[in-house]
Amino acid sequence: MDLAIHQDSPLPGAILMAQDRALLESLDRAPMGSVLRFYEWSEPTISLGFHQSADILDSDRMVRDSLPWVRRPTGGAAVLHSEELTYAIVVPFDGRSAAAALIQEATSRALADGLRAVGVEAEVFARGEPLSSLPNRTSCFARTSRWEVVARGKKIVGSAQRRLTRAVLQHGSILTGDDHLRIVEYLRLPDESARRGLQDRLRERSTSVAAELGMLLPNTVLREALARSFAAVFRNVHVSSRTKAIEA
Repeated sequence: MDLAIHQDSPLPGAILMAQDRALLESLDRAPMGSVLRFYEWSEPTISLGFHQSADILDSDRMVRDSLPWVRRPTGGAAVLHSEELTYAIVVPFDGRSAAAALIQEATSRALADGLRAVGVEAEVFARGEPLSSLPNRTSCFARTSRWEVVARGKKIVGSAQRRLTRAVLQHGSILTGDDHLRIVEYLRLPDESARRGLQDRLRERSTSVAAELGMLLPNTVLREALARSFAAVFRNVHVSSRTKAIEA
């Protein structure tokens, strides 16, 4: 499979999601080679799944803290994007659910291989429900679905998928730090006990590259390792960038 890999500059969430959606729609109209891109968010932003209600957000608190939110073109639950490296891959497919599942599995293998290359004990979680069958939960990192990536049993990459007739988009957050835990501050929850409970659940069920390594790892190092692992998994990779080349 031919795969072009891009490193994009940090941008606001609305632009990033529009770019992911445009890539998906473009490939759906004219299936060609696949595209993988890595990017960062220019400011902390909450994203909601395509069908997730914005009523779960505490809008007053978000306005107070100047925290924006955006809707993803994919499903899934809320994520606070801050200390992470985000990936997005768009692949042509034939419309079969089995093909979309194979894309998810291959992507997860590449992610796990790249994380292991930088010292994280990552593996693909082969149990649970597939992404496409999960109901909308409040927070993405509160549970793990089949084929997602974990480290020592804790979720380290949260992914979501969207299928059109002839193309699939899968994108997700590779946690590099623990700032995703702050999402509980911006959710409408019944009381403080529920807020503490969700915070505890997130701490128990998620982890980050920094937590696993005991040190901060530059995103450039992680991105280069992931470019190599995707090249190995997807083969025949053409590596390029809008900002600078990534050696695979």
